[in-house]
Formats: sequence, C-alpha cells, structure tokens
Amino acid sequence: MKRILAFVTILLLALVACSPAAEPEKEAVVEEKAPVAPPKVEETVDRAPEPEPEVGRQPPARVPPSEKMAPPEKVTVEPKEEMSPQLKSLLERSEGKLSSLQYLYGGTETGNLFLDTFYVKGDKMKIKKYDESYYVRENYYDNIYVHLSIGCCEEQSRCVSHNVDNTGESFDVDVDALNVPKTPYQWMKEIPPNAEIVGPQTFNQRSVTYLKYTDSDGREVQMWVDDTYGVPHKIIVGEGDSQSRYQFNDMLFNGLRDNDFDAPCA
Repeated sequence: MKRILAFVTILLLALVACSPAAEPEKEAVVEEKAPVAPPKVEETVDRAPEPEPEVGRQPPARVPPSEKMAPPEKVTVEPKEEMSPQLKSLLERSEGKLSSLQYLYGGTETGNLFLDTFYVKGDKMKIKKYDESYYVRENYYDNIYVHLSIGCCEEQSRCVSHNVDNTGESFDVDVDALNVPKTPYQWMKEIPPNAEIVGPQTFNQRSVTYLKYTDSDGREVQMWVDDTYGVPHKIIVGEGDSQSRYQFNDMLFNGLRDNDFDAPCA
C-alpha cells in the first residue's frame, strides 16, 4: 500500500514538472490614438432653384448686369392749382340750382342779331328757328330737335300755304352742319381754376360776377356769370379787331320739362 501511494505521488510530481509554466497576466495597454478631424464640409450658398422651362418653350435668357436697363428717371409732377372758394361756389351753382335753360342767342356770328331761341335740358336741345318770311316753302320746318337729328314743322301759320302743308312732317337734319353755338353750360366747363374774379356787376337787370382768364390759345376771355344760377350771360373773347362776342338774352331758368323735347313729328 505504501508503495502504491509513493508511486502515485511520484507520478503527480512528474506531471506537474512537465506542464508549461503559466504566463503572468499582462496589464491592459490602452493605445492613445490621434484625434480624427471631422470631414470638411464645403460651404454652400442657398440659391433659389432654377425654374424648369415649360415644355416647348426656350428658357429665358439671362441679361448680363452690364445690359440691364437703368431705372426710369423720376418725373416731377407740378401741383395742380386749386380753385378759389368763391369761384368754385359760383361754378357749382349751374349744377346744383339749374335744371333747364331757355334763351335767345346772338353775337358776332349772327351779326349781333338775336333770332333763334334755344331750349336746353341736360343732353337735350331744341332750336326754334326764326323766319320772317311767311311764305311756306317745300321741305320747310320751324323746330329742330338737335338730340334726335329731326326737324319738325309745328306752327300751322308757317307750315301751310295754298299749295304746301308741312304740318307734322319729319325731316332729317345734319346736326354737324348746323354749327350749333356753345351753350352757357359748355362755356362754364372751360373756366380754368386760375380765373380772376374782378367783381360784381349788373347785366340785363341781373346780378352777375365779372371774371377774366386766358384760354388755351392765349386769348383773353371776359365773362359775366349769373350770381344765382352760375351761367354766363355774355362772353367776349380776344381784343381789338379779332374780338368775338357771344351773348344769351331773355334767359328763363328751370321752366322746361322732359316732354318739351319730344318731337311731335317723330
């Protein structure tokens, strides 16, 4: 028994001697690595995406900076001249107080004779012709409805003779050939803001305002305007031998109705 134990012991010792020696544990070494630079990012500029050309159309050509148009020159606008309160009030009377007008017209154009009678209401006009001859002629008419381009023979004493009767007959009238004189309304529209008010006067027993101005042709215009209804009774244009006079006598205000302009022969 002792021999067996001794043999086992020797055998164990031999095995231990033959086994390789265990290597000592090595300390962990942490290698220090150089810092890695972040990847370089190229700087970009935000730009609006180029518009895609429409199908079938060429993209617009870019204009070089040297060929771009210069900005337009600044235009100076002269301030508009304001009308005096007195003149403005005078002109507004023809719109606020006057609805119709009747008058005899005369002056330089008529040899200073006042023959035809004019009736005006808005855009309607009637002219009653003066005719001192009572002999009834063919195609004669005594009233013209300018807005209708119609002439009518209305007064029986002037429309009927022993062989002609034009009563109620209608005749076409060439209004452009009539050379209808400007109405008082139209004269008022031409007065400029810088017209000079000279002062109050009296004309045909009515209170008027006398004013002056220079028209677009450089001529002096003198005008006598009714203080109540704001329309002129008399106008003188120019000076000396080139002077022209326009006058409206026997004025009647606001006495006409719309049916006064209905042509009975139409």
